Formats: sequence, C-alpha cells, structure tokens
Amino acid sequence: MKKFTLFVLTMLSTSAFLSYAKMEVVPLTKTQDGHLAIRASINGIDGKFLLDTGATGTVIDINKLSVFGIITVRDKIDGVRIGDGENGTIETFPVGIEQFSIGQNQLNIKTIYTNDTSGKFADDIVGLIGHDAIAELNALLDLKNLVLLIPDNQDDIHTLLSDKSTANYQVIDLQKSSMGFSFVEIELGKHKMRLLIDSGASETVLDESILTQLGFKLHDHATAKTIIGQGIEVPMKVLSQEQITLGSVSILDDFFVTDFTALMKAINQDQQRIFVGILGNKQMVEMNTIIDVSNDKLYIKH
Repeated sequence: MKKFTLFVLTMLSTSAFLSYAKMEVVPLTKTQDGHLAIRASINGIDGKFLLDTGATGTVIDINKLSVFGIITVRDKIDGVRIGDGENGTIETFPVGIEQFSIGQNQLNIKTIYTNDTSGKFADDIVGLIGHDAIAELNALLDLKNLVLLIPDNQDDIHTLLSDKSTANYQVIDLQKSSMGFSFVEIELGKHKMRLLIDSGASETVLDESILTQLGFKLHDHATAKTIIGQGIEVPMKVLSQEQITLGSVSILDDFFVTDFTALMKAINQDQQRIFVGILGNKQMVEMNTIIDVSNDKLYIKH
C-alpha cells in the first residue's frame, strides 16, 4: 500500500556543474518513499533531514529536540498540513538555535520550528530543511541529478544558464504568496491552475473538491492513502491519464487526489488564481527542472 506523508507546512550530473560554475555541490539521497534527504548541522550536531521547498520553515521533530541540545520551546503557533479543516492543523513551536550549517555554509537563521512528525518519516529522519534555509543559501535544487547547488554569488547562476555547451534552459517565473509559498502556473487539460512547488512531495497531488467542480472524473485508488492528523489514514483518489503542461513541456500521467481544505484556506486568501495542488518530485524530474526559490524561478533543462 502506498502512503503519502505530504508534509506541507506553513506557520500562521554533478561533475558537469563543477566544470563551469563555482558552486558547492551538496549531494542528496532519495528515500525509499521518494523524498529527498540531505545532511545538515544544527547546534554542532549532524542530522539527516528531508529537503522540502513546500515547508516555509526548517523543522526538527519534537521528539528529537534533545539530540540537538534544545530544551525550551516558545509559545505555540498553528502549522498547516495536508487534511481537512479539523485535521489540517498541527501544534508547532518556534525554537532558538545557536548554529545551522549546510555543506560548508553557515546560515544566519537563529529560529526554526518543532512539531510532532513521529511515524510520518523513517526513524533516521530528524526533520525538514525548509524554504528559509534554501532561500538564504540562494541554492538551486537539481532534482534529476540529486544535488543542491550553492553558488558563491548570483553570477554563478547566470554562468550555469548561459553555458550553451551543457544545456539550454527554459526559465519559468514562480509566484510567491505572502506566506512564502512558491507557485507555478500550469495547465491541466484545458484548465489553467496554480501548483505549489514542493520538493517534500514524492508525487504530484491535486485537490479533490476543485477537480470535482471542474468536471474531472476521479476514481478510487486501490491502495494509496494520505496520513493526516493523529495517524489517521484517508483513502486517495486518482485522476487517470491527464496532461499537465508547464512552459513548453507536457507530460501525461496518473495524478493522486486528496483533501487540501485546511491548506487551501490558509494560502488562497491572497491569490487571484487559486492553489489546486502540489507539483511533486516525480513529475519535476520527468520535466528536468531545477528549482531556484530565492529568485522565484524554475529552470527546465532541454
């Protein structure tokens, strides 16, 4: 049975790159369930995190705070995750840290977050590296080559895009909500929509209510379930053999469908075209995309 721990959270080839851009190359690994893992150091302690552009802040599992020498937490705030209105929130606490590094780079971030992610990820995963850290590093996430590219300066990104000996790139503008989420405009069939760029999702997942309103025919998935609040498993539906177009690239695939009520309420308040789902790793790899969250761009490599 396929289970999805799509933990979208908000707080109310390697040698080729080295040859032409002065970027530090931080390797990623793919977990058994299709997430991207990265090593990072917090308070001098190394840990294995999931790399999640769909999380606005970096998170440590509340059950593993002591590993990093963190004892006290601040007043709670509401985090938002996959699920309906009742199960779509999670108690989240800001915590102070002394040190945070990825690769050879020390970050200036002194506040991250903690909540209970027990049972949602493998035991060796201690949390999520979120949008806050990726943006501060000006890092590029190359999904196909499984690397995080950290430039010395903005010119290194220009070098990567302009080196015609390696590849041509189509540049797609991302849009950002006031809460920090990055969106991309896509077409699903004949409908224009907005998807959240989420490296924390192994696959693209769409909202059931919106698809139903638009007249798409959905089917019950035989095995796939979404894990929402308190370990509750909710059966997923599937949109079979539909086309998604991003820029000049189109793919035909089956797409998972679930209830995004809580997340949509949180992030659709300031959007002219509403958020209808998550663009996940499988499809972004197939489209050969590189995510540049700090510059609000997607690069599609031809």
